[in-house]
Amino acid sequence: MKIGFAARYDPRDKQTWSGTAYYTYQQLKKYGEVEIFQFPLPKLLQEWLTMQKSINRRWFGKQSSVEFLSAYARYFSRRLTAALKKNPVDILFVSASSQMIAEVKTDIPIIYMTDATFQQLQGYYQSFSNLPDYNIRQGIALDKRAFQKAAHCMLASDWCKQSAIHDYGMADEKITVVPCGANLDQVPMTGEIGSSQQGNCRLLFLGVDWERKGGAIALEAFRLLKKENTSATLRIIGCVPPVEIMPEEGIEVIPFLDKNKAEGMQQLHQIFLDTDFLLLPTRAECAGIVFCEAAAYGIPSISTNTGGVGTYVRGGINGYALPLAAGAADYALRISQLWNNQQELTQLKQQSRQLFEQELNWDAWGEAFKKIADRLLRS
Repeated sequence: MKIGFAARYDPRDKQTWSGTAYYTYQQLKKYGEVEIFQFPLPKLLQEWLTMQKSINRRWFGKQSSVEFLSAYARYFSRRLTAALKKNPVDILFVSASSQMIAEVKTDIPIIYMTDATFQQLQGYYQSFSNLPDYNIRQGIALDKRAFQKAAHCMLASDWCKQSAIHDYGMADEKITVVPCGANLDQVPMTGEIGSSQQGNCRLLFLGVDWERKGGAIALEAFRLLKKENTSATLRIIGCVPPVEIMPEEGIEVIPFLDKNKAEGMQQLHQIFLDTDFLLLPTRAECAGIVFCEAAAYGIPSISTNTGGVGTYVRGGINGYALPLAAGAADYALRISQLWNNQQELTQLKQQSRQLFEQELNWDAWGEAFKKIADRLLRS
């Protein structure tokens, strides 16, 4: 089949959407010829959007999410409508870009993928907080239209599905929850995955946003484990903690690691092999590719039951998602309990890898896309 890939960004670039667009694009290419529909932002519209940001910030002390304004959506929807008439496809796949289809006019079946509705992001992510009322109204309206224009939605979590149903009136049968996969070019063989090092509990905090990912809680949990005479190490990857960390035994900080370069990927590979727990007490999370990557290495995740995390971290299977109100002591206790029960920990590690092989991988995502596309084309 001929598949259209529509997005506001280039899916051939691994930097976009943390690599998720790239890996979905690779899956689509397995099932047919893929035509990319992506359009540059014209200068006049760019200048108008910049002015909107400036006015909201200087005059009203507000943030802006200009890509969720009606003018932005009208431009991209019209460009896509024209492009599809000129170059029709059998199925149109739209990646987290509701603006592309909010006002599109086409009879081509649309499969829409995203990890959150604009409605549920309000006040959840800092970047979507303190928006002007008109920005919120327009954003919710265009996002809702995009969902309803889709013939089917591939949503990254049950959390997103519930919002689509309750906030946007989507029918359950038009939604399939399909977890994302691990953004890894090379998946380790099961024989490569190591066992725990007796006497040394190796923790990994991996994220670029220290505050949103719960870095302070992770750091305090590590220190509590040490106070309880648990030998532990903590690697902090992807950011520099905005707190003064004097040279402290057991802590290693790697501010940036480029997964798009071979040396960076090899470094991350070795770090995963040398990890016993992914410790990520995230405060807000739509999905979490890192949980899939941890599972690929048989690493249990200790995280938070917020947003879409529950689709990726299954209690007692590949880790535990603690309540949002849980503090550092709760995380330290959970890790300590598992560390002192090596039989349960070994089982969690094995189950983590099994969950990756069964669900948390891009091949499984691609197979789900193929089934949905085939069904739409037959109807």
